[in-house]
Amino acid sequence: MPSCGTLARVILLTLILGTGVALSKQEPGVTDPTVDYAVNAADGLAIHGYDPVAYLEDHEAVPGLPEFATTWRGVEWRFSSARNLTRFLADPVGYSPQYGGFGAYGVSIGKAYDVDPTVFDVIDGRLYLHRNARVRDLWQRNPTGYIAEADETWRQRVRGSGS
Repeated sequence: MPSCGTLARVILLTLILGTGVALSKQEPGVTDPTVDYAVNAADGLAIHGYDPVAYLEDHEAVPGLPEFATTWRGVEWRFSSARNLTRFLADPVGYSPQYGGFGAYGVSIGKAYDVDPTVFDVIDGRLYLHRNARVRDLWQRNPTGYIAEADETWRQRVRGSGS
């Protein structure tokens, strides 16, 4: 039985995710353990149109272009080049941001905040986006702890949405 704090976070995150996101079923053959997956797309674009591959390959926040776009999980993803689009199509789970592109610290405390796509961290080959620089500074005080909290909250939210 989940603790009251965990249950409260799950309920809060589920309610918040009702606005500005796309939910889609897991594609066959993808090794992502989630069944349902929320993607932050308040403006209709994943990561506000920034190229998810550029974060991991170039360690830069690079705006994507409409001519290099694809739809994945019901949301449009943009890329800065055909090469990056091809890389993403080969491994969308590996290149997509953690927690569906919601602010990593926010998810760790049970909230689904939008992000500033220019404020991010890459840790162990995974992309974590942040609401703003002040929140990123807070996150960097204990990234391992916040990742553990966010992972648990995200797993609980995903399990809760599928029942």
